[in-house]
Amino acid sequence: MNGVRLKRRVENAETPCDEIAPAAEGIVALEGNLKDFSLGDMFRLLAGGKKAGTLYLERDSAEGRVCFREGRIFFASSNSSRESLGRRLVRAGVVSEKQLRQALGLQKIQKKEKAGRRLGQILIDEGYLDDAVLETFMQEQITDTLFDLFRWEDGALRFESGETSEDEDIGVSVSVENVIMEASRRLEQWDKILQRIPSLDTSFKMAAAPGEKSIEIHLKPREWMLLCYLHGGRSVRELVELAGCTDFETARILYGMFSAGLVEKCEEAEVSRTVASLPTVESADTPTVVAVAS
Repeated sequence: MNGVRLKRRVENAETPCDEIAPAAEGIVALEGNLKDFSLGDMFRLLAGGKKAGTLYLERDSAEGRVCFREGRIFFASSNSSRESLGRRLVRAGVVSEKQLRQALGLQKIQKKEKAGRRLGQILIDEGYLDDAVLETFMQEQITDTLFDLFRWEDGALRFESGETSEDEDIGVSVSVENVIMEASRRLEQWDKILQRIPSLDTSFKMAAAPGEKSIEIHLKPREWMLLCYLHGGRSVRELVELAGCTDFETARILYGMFSAGLVEKCEEAEVSRTVASLPTVESADTPTVVAVAS
């Protein structure tokens, strides 16, 4: 395995090994760099061996953590992730602000009492949420975090076998192959988006004269929110912070509104554009900002 170093740690000693050994023979740590060994390759390796443990990623001030159980991913976190599970549930209208505050209050009390219920389980136990909805949102949160990590071009990675992070496990997991397929799909969209939105510092504002495509459109609540924030002009980075969305979701929505002629780049405010020639980004958000009248 080029670019990956394996060590077997037994009784505080480290001995190089040629392959991943069964857990009974010692705890195995894999270490490498994303320049030499891709995240997808590492995921496939761990899935193939049905490994349990935690994968750590580091670059500059960014950190990521991916937890595996029997080769499946049940938790992922990144310090660049902006939206918590609770905020995501409120934004989608699944739980109310009051219900979230009550659940967080109970969680805080239980931490003092050293009880182990996590926020999602509290919401279920209090009758604010059902298991199926929580599972869907947890899978989405894992997918969003992993997409962020898949965009890293370099960084150190280290897998610690046996570190199961049981406190993060609520019984929801996703398969490695599904994660890789979804990441590939999003990366393809991201490349198209970058053609029109090359950086998070790109600024947009409401179009002074909306194009023909915007004569009759339907916007989702989040799209309306972003559009309102654009009054006077804002950068993508500012919108990410204001809306609490991921940079991918924010840029994807802006791309759709830009294609429909609803918004324009601030530096191009006086330049007439033909949006019909823009390439199409296949996404859940883009169709909602396209004219429905033919």
